[in-house]
Order: sequence, then structure tokens, then C-alpha cells
Amino acid sequence: MSLDTPKYLSELFSNIRGRSIAWDAHVRAGLITDSDIKKIKAIDKVSKEKQVGVVEKDVDGYAALILGPEGALRKATDGKRMDVVAYMLVLLGDLLEGVPAFTNSLLSLPKPFAHLLSLLSHTDESAPLLSASVLTTLLTACLKSSVKPSPDARDALPKLYHSLAGLTKSLDGHLQDIAIQSYVSLLRSTFARTTFWDMEEQTVAPIVKILETAATGNCGGSDRVASATGGTGIVQGGVGLQLLYHVLLVIWELTFEELVAEEINPKYDVIPPITEILRSSLKEKITRLALATLANLATESPSTNLPPLLLSNILPYLQQLSSRFTSASDPDLTADLSSLIEALDTFQSSQTTLSSYRLEIISGHLRWSPPHRNEGFWKRHAREIMDDTELVKALSRVLSSSTDKTVLAVAANDVGVLVREAPGSRKKWEEQGAKSRVMELMGDSDAEVRYEALKAVQGFLANAFS
Repeated sequence: MSLDTPKYLSELFSNIRGRSIAWDAHVRAGLITDSDIKKIKAIDKVSKEKQVGVVEKDVDGYAALILGPEGALRKATDGKRMDVVAYMLVLLGDLLEGVPAFTNSLLSLPKPFAHLLSLLSHTDESAPLLSASVLTTLLTACLKSSVKPSPDARDALPKLYHSLAGLTKSLDGHLQDIAIQSYVSLLRSTFARTTFWDMEEQTVAPIVKILETAATGNCGGSDRVASATGGTGIVQGGVGLQLLYHVLLVIWELTFEELVAEEINPKYDVIPPITEILRSSLKEKITRLALATLANLATESPSTNLPPLLLSNILPYLQQLSSRFTSASDPDLTADLSSLIEALDTFQSSQTTLSSYRLEIISGHLRWSPPHRNEGFWKRHAREIMDDTELVKALSRVLSSSTDKTVLAVAANDVGVLVREAPGSRKKWEEQGAKSRVMELMGDSDAEVRYEALKAVQGFLANAFS
């Protein structure tokens, strides 16, 4: 999986490469030696081929020159020569990309990540971004080369995640995308994914917000729309398509870990936005990635994820989608489709009307599905529902905490019907706060919510002495 360097970073790199550095003045200031200057000038503003050829002959020397304990990067930072710091960081990035052996030489240095980590919190505008970019490349290579990460890598990765997490909360979509592309590069090993999940409040929560914005189009105002889009390109739900693609890549990578697949939807409710993004996808690459993520969730933790997937009513769309692709033209996509459809079909066939109703209530995603308006359903199952303490608490919780008008209307309807159909249940609903809540909802701004709340209150009054 190879991603292009974010445009914002590419332009920053290009700008820094084009600057002139007064190397002779830095020699006189003791920042760098004459021999170091010769080595730098041998690779400065020359063709890529020549730069690679020169460095390949002395990878250890160039590694020590730039990032060693007495290297130019440390001296420039200490001397507050931020033009040299920026130059050295861009040079590091170029050589890491162009000279594979250079990576190993850097990793062989004592504490290779330490100084780069210190630059993540520097007050200079460009140093933290440039340092994060170099650290991403270096740590990705380090984690790829060893099943057991070094102590230095174990220390560095959470610190880099912490810095990148700050960018994902930025009001600048370009900075968000830089951070999320860095995540994509890093999350290729189990250690990187489990470390990321261990920091989920910092790392996962902000990207889920971007996902929800793409699904709902609710950006919280015009400023947020500008930030989410990054200002350019195709937009889906107020989020730039490239940014959305990279967010989905991160979640897809994470779902290869069984623990993440088991916990991510209960904690972050990611299935509803992903299924909505799949339905409204503007590009095939978004369709492919959303589908692959759902397939991972269903495969890695079916007991946790099949119920909310079924409730999302995505199955008819998947069946429709399957007619557009063939295994010959797109084997990966059709394989994901087939496995997901088969899993949902099998799970659906095992569900009774009551168990489907229970899944809906527990999920909190209430809609006007058939049972809510079915008199026969309530007459058959009202007592059984009231005997299910978890279900009663879940319905009360939804009624008290949801802000979705449809959810509130359905919940008020259900409480009202259960009060009427299950004699003696009034006290239980009062203890859960449901009676006071439906009375409050009689003044709601939504007409349907007011109507259903009024009916529920009438049910309480009619059974006041039951």
C-alpha cells in the first residue's frame, strides 16, 4: 500500500529545497565543519540520481552527519537555526525515500528517534510537521523489519501518535489528512495497531467524528465544512473524498485485530456511518474500502457486529450491489460481498420477530420497523418484554438520552403500548423515569414526538391504578 505524499507537505518540501542556505556563515558560527559542508554540497541541488549515488557510497557517514549525536540537526536546533533544521529534515525525508540502506544506518544510530521526537513540540511552524513525516517513515521501516519492536520504537510510537492525534483535531483539513496518512503508513503491524487502540480516546475518537461527518453531512457550521474538505477536491458529506478514503483505510487496517473488531462498534458506533457512506459512495474506491471494512467486522467478530449490520438494513443494498460486479472483473470486491451477504442471510434466518426487536432497542437505532405498529406483536410479547430487565432499561435509556426525533417518537410509542398491554408495568416505567420523560416530550418541537408522547401519557393515566 503506497500513498502519495500529501500535497501540503510536498509543497512545503519543495519550498525548503529551493531555499539557499548560508553554509559559510554557519561554518564560522561553529554550527558545522568544513568537511561536513563538502559532504552536504556534494548532494545539494543535484539530480536525484547523483544524490542517491553519492550517499550510497557513504550511508553511515551521512546518517551520522545529519542525525548523529553530534550531527547537524542537533547543532542547528541548539543554535536555533531553524532554516538548517528544516533543510536537514527535508534531506532526511528525501534520503529515506531514495536510499534504502540509509534507513538501516539511521536505525543503527544510538536513540535514533529521540531528537526527532523533541522537534514534535517545537514552536517553529514547520519543524513539527517535517519531523512527524520523517518519524513516520523511519518508524514504519523499523516496525516492518522486526517482529519484536526495539525499546526505542516502543517508546517513540505512542509519542508520535499523540502528536498526530493533535493534527486530526485541527480545523485544517490538510493537517488532518497529513496525520491520517501517517496513521495509514504506521498501522501495518500488530504492535502498531494494538498501540493505536490502547490510545483510542486520543487516536480513534477524532477520526470517527470525521467518519460521522461524511455520513451525515453535519459539519457543525461553515468553518467546519471548510476544514473537513481541506478546501479542494470532491466532497462527500462535507468531507474531502481523499480524507474520507484515508480515514476508511485506518479503520480497515484496525479491524484486522480481533479485539478492535469486537470493541470498535460498541464503543464508537461505526457501523451506521460506514453503511451510510457505502450507500451514498461517490467513487468505487470508497465502495470497495467501506465494504472490505464491514466484511472484516463481520468475519473477525460476528457475534458483536452482525446484529447492528442487520439493523442497518444494508442487506438489500448489498444484494443489489452484487449484480454490478463479477468475480472475473473484481474478485476481491465480490469475495467481500459474498461473505457479507452469506453471513447476514444466515444470521437473519436465525432471528425471530422478538429477537429482531430486541436487537433494535439494544442498539439504540430505533426506526418505524414493522413490530412497532403491529398490534399482534405487542399482544404476544408485551409481558415477555417487560420481564426482560435489560430491554426495559435500554428502551428507557434511549428515551432519556437520544436527540434523534424518529428515535424519540418510536420509543415513546413503545412505552405507551407496553403500559397498556402489560398490566402492572406502569410502576416499572415510573422507576426508570420514562413517565416523566414522555410528559416532558409533549412539549417537544417535533409534531410526531409530541403526538407519540401524548398517547403514552394517556396510557399512563388510563392505567394509573394498575
